[in-house]
Amino acid sequence: MARFGLAALAALVLLLICNAVEKTPRLPEPEVAQAYGPRTVQRIEFSAFSDLSSLVQDLNYTEETWQAGQREVPRLLMTRIPERFAEVTVKEVTVEEKKNMFFRMVLPVLLTANEEIEAEREKLMQIKAELEEKGFPGADNLRQLRRLAKKYEVPMDGDVVSLNLVIETLERRIDVVPPSLGLAQAASESGWGTSRFAQEGNALFGQWTIGGKGMVPEEQRASKGDYKVAMFKTPLGSVRSYIRNLNTNAAYKEFRKRREAARAGGKPLSGSTLARTLTKYSERGADYIEDILSIIKSNRLSILDRSYLADGDVYELLPVWRSEG
Repeated sequence: MARFGLAALAALVLLLICNAVEKTPRLPEPEVAQAYGPRTVQRIEFSAFSDLSSLVQDLNYTEETWQAGQREVPRLLMTRIPERFAEVTVKEVTVEEKKNMFFRMVLPVLLTANEEIEAEREKLMQIKAELEEKGFPGADNLRQLRRLAKKYEVPMDGDVVSLNLVIETLERRIDVVPPSLGLAQAASESGWGTSRFAQEGNALFGQWTIGGKGMVPEEQRASKGDYKVAMFKTPLGSVRSYIRNLNTNAAYKEFRKRREAARAGGKPLSGSTLARTLTKYSERGADYIEDILSIIKSNRLSILDRSYLADGDVYELLPVWRSEG
């Protein structure tokens, strides 16, 4: 993958800082440490859609390179959905350009969350191997197992039989979501990043929260109780919550069973195949599934199920805006 040249990067950052009137803070801890790890972070501010277009061109991260077979994705992390994204994209770009940029910005966030889950799954496999070899995990692995069980909502006792059942359940729950599925659902639920919930609360998947802090829908239905749309500090927080929802909620048990079966059969995970299990994700049921499948097919997203993050720097993207006039 072509590198974003240091001179070009410096010029872009200087230009954007000079034009900025509003700045976004860095990702809050502990998201920084977990998402970035030991990697070098390049902080890039952007104030127009064209700035993002220049960046993806310089990183050789375009629709053309995708269709040509490139699967490596730069570690771009948007710190928040720009509040003026809907307004700006309507004026500056075509619908197709907006859609393509949305996918380019959300894909690395999805892959980052999946990468974290893959690390958890690897740890779980180590614990499983130790249990099979020694009959009981060591103290550190037992602590790690309790942490994973709590996170993925699996009851845990201390006997060996229970531990085997816990690990079996966690194997089903600690697994990734195909990027094509996550991208299609994010596009549908957030209006390609232009919805009020996306811009005010980084909410990409329309998740509800009951009685807690969130954004009140304009047409809140009393029959559904005191629900709100959940808010997140960053898009990464929204993606993590979405994946955890699919991995733990009883409504998506069939999703997890179908994914497990694919793993057992040595088949690659397919967003289109797994999408068909999510009839309970939306009140629209089968019509919603058809919409998701249509987004995957029409935008040729299935090829992205084989994508992976580049082993390099993290590009932290901060939206800023030029002064009016």
